Amino acid sequence: MTIEVRQLVIKSTVQSEQSAFVSEQPNLADIAALKEELLAECRELVAECLRDNDER
Repeated sequence: MTIEVRQLVIKSTVQSEQSAFVSEQPNLADIAALKEELLAECRELVAECLRDNDER
C-alpha cells in the first residue's frame, strides 16, 4: 500500500547579521528536539492518511 504525504511545513528564522549565524554552534539538544518534532509531524500525517484511506 502506497502512502503519499502531500504537505511539509518548514519553520525557519532568518537573521539579518551573517556573523551571528557563523559564530553559533548548533546545540545538540535543539537538533534532537527538532528531529523529534519533525518525526512527530510525519507520524501524524501518515496516521491521517491511513485514517482517510480506511474511511473510503
